[in-house]
Amino acid sequence: MADLALWELPEIILYRIAQFASSPTKRASLICHRIAPLCKESYRSLLIEERKCAGLWDLILTGDYGIVTKINEKKRCSKRLRRSPAHKVGDAHRMMIANTELAYSDLWELGYSSKKNALTKQKLSNILDEYGPVMINRTMRSGGNFLVEVCRSRNSSPKVVFHCVQELVERRGACVNISTYDSKSSSLTALCVASVRGMHKVVDFLLSNGALASINIRCTGKFRLFKNPKRSLRCNHVTPLEFSEQMLAAESKEGATEQELKDLNRCIKLLKRATTLQNKSPAVS
Repeated sequence: MADLALWELPEIILYRIAQFASSPTKRASLICHRIAPLCKESYRSLLIEERKCAGLWDLILTGDYGIVTKINEKKRCSKRLRRSPAHKVGDAHRMMIANTELAYSDLWELGYSSKKNALTKQKLSNILDEYGPVMINRTMRSGGNFLVEVCRSRNSSPKVVFHCVQELVERRGACVNISTYDSKSSSLTALCVASVRGMHKVVDFLLSNGALASINIRCTGKFRLFKNPKRSLRCNHVTPLEFSEQMLAAESKEGATEQELKDLNRCIKLLKRATTLQNKSPAVS
């Protein structure tokens, strides 16, 4: 019996392979840009002869974008206006990108609001539910991402930030190691922001959920001092531990007491312990 080509597999199996090989909202790209170009037959089967793989695209449309195809949709729509299954996925993808940017914009505004209107877990959930599903790990046009933006929310307490980070990581699937690229002078990870701001519970949570991999990612940015908000500290191309240690020195220079610096010191201890563990880990060949 002749070997069965990948694109000739039953649609559900091909979808499961795509699920395994790529993250949500990137499966369509895997099929269009990796599998379909393998040969003319694969391109025709996956992208041209839409009836053959309509079920596959419907699975992606439902599984990745939460859109259920209406049974009688084809009957009500003329052939000229009818969108192919692949095009429907493309439309859904572009719509999700737009909604993700809108959700991030609302989150950004909350991050810089007054204490009265500051970010809370409920407000975060409301935003994500209103625009969702959103690409929680997408880097925005501005260079930011949801997790880092939550960590640098100015007027939210460390407790609120901790609950928001939990929501993003545990319920929304946020990756803890994605850096921002706001500009040439700003590139930060959630671990760096949380540690420099002295949010030790957030740091501990991030390290327990995979941020050990970003312990040596070098960051660049600027933070206002707690003791003297009129002054700020800028660091370029440093690890979260180095940034936190420089913040500690700057705060001490401004006259911060040991009590005021206890949370920052806890973050530094957690980072030192994590750095030691990371350096002891055997290198992956």
